[in-house]
Amino acid sequence: MKQVRVGMVGLGTIHAIHAEAFKPDTDKDTAGNETATANSPRYDIREDPLGKIAAVFDIDPAKSSKRALEFNCTAHSSYESMINDPDIDAVDITLPHALHYEFVRNALDSGKHVLVEKPMAPLASQCRELIEKAQQNGLIFTVAENTRFVHAYQEVKRLLDDEIIGTPRLIRTFISGSEVTRLRDTSLWKGRIDGTVGGAIMDAGPHSFYLLKWLFGNVGELRASASRLVNESEVEDHALVAGALESGTLFSCEFTFTAEMPWNERLEVHGSKGTIVVDQLSDPPIVIYKGELDFYGTAHKAVPHDPVWWKGSSIVDGVNDFLDAVSRNRPTTVDPRDGCYAIEIVEAAYRSCSNNGQVIVLS
Repeated sequence: MKQVRVGMVGLGTIHAIHAEAFKPDTDKDTAGNETATANSPRYDIREDPLGKIAAVFDIDPAKSSKRALEFNCTAHSSYESMINDPDIDAVDITLPHALHYEFVRNALDSGKHVLVEKPMAPLASQCRELIEKAQQNGLIFTVAENTRFVHAYQEVKRLLDDEIIGTPRLIRTFISGSEVTRLRDTSLWKGRIDGTVGGAIMDAGPHSFYLLKWLFGNVGELRASASRLVNESEVEDHALVAGALESGTLFSCEFTFTAEMPWNERLEVHGSKGTIVVDQLSDPPIVIYKGELDFYGTAHKAVPHDPVWWKGSSIVDGVNDFLDAVSRNRPTTVDPRDGCYAIEIVEAAYRSCSNNGQVIVLS
């Protein structure tokens, strides 16, 4: 397979995890075991990476120059020069949310394959436009929705297919962690509407809304509420979105950016024969309960406890899936239409918030 030559756009926090997908498997100790350090996380790095970082661009020239030396690649002085570089096959965009639509559109117009961090774009109409443009130009385009590659969720999919807990009755998700420091710093984009467009619903919501569609189906109706505890911020840092799927299964999705704890995701699937609980910080992450007298549950050890890198490894797997799709000219595992659907639910949630929690019917 051809090694995909990639331009990385935006060199903030998340790009460093994306970059792990491009590293050869050289970080091993004398016994051949993978090592784990702050600079070299415990990812399943490929011996022969599918892609190569061929160029970088950031609005900060010093940051671009530094990373270009580390990656042994070209530092572009403008985004335009990168996407017009014939040596670049694809771009990996990890920019503030408000910039996603413009940068993806320009890259697709320049004939580049594109991977963009979530959200795909601030508006569903923009997402649909980008998907159509990629199709018309014969390009691979998708959103970096790592939810599809989280090992615990993949295992839940297998358990549901085997009908371990019967028919789902209620789904609950909870994404929690702290963005307080960044939200208080008005020089950063995270707490500004002109950077992030929305808060917890726009930032964390796509993960849960994608998960719902993937595992359980479309949302039928919802209502939402949002709060802001960090006064310096312009966006919500807590939100609750609840309703019913088209199947009749109830759901609630809660997001908070003020939980002083490691980032975590929790999923509860309550069915007619039992319950599956996923908690990424628990050991093991998956426990299955069978009825009201099953006080201790059964530890499902198919997925190992990995509180530090469970999320990072799923991001790396998603980047590798994109690179493989470009190399083989196949569809990505994450269908971009599902990334767009998540933004449709985000928009519906914000409509409900702006109308005092009004029920929004989607089907």
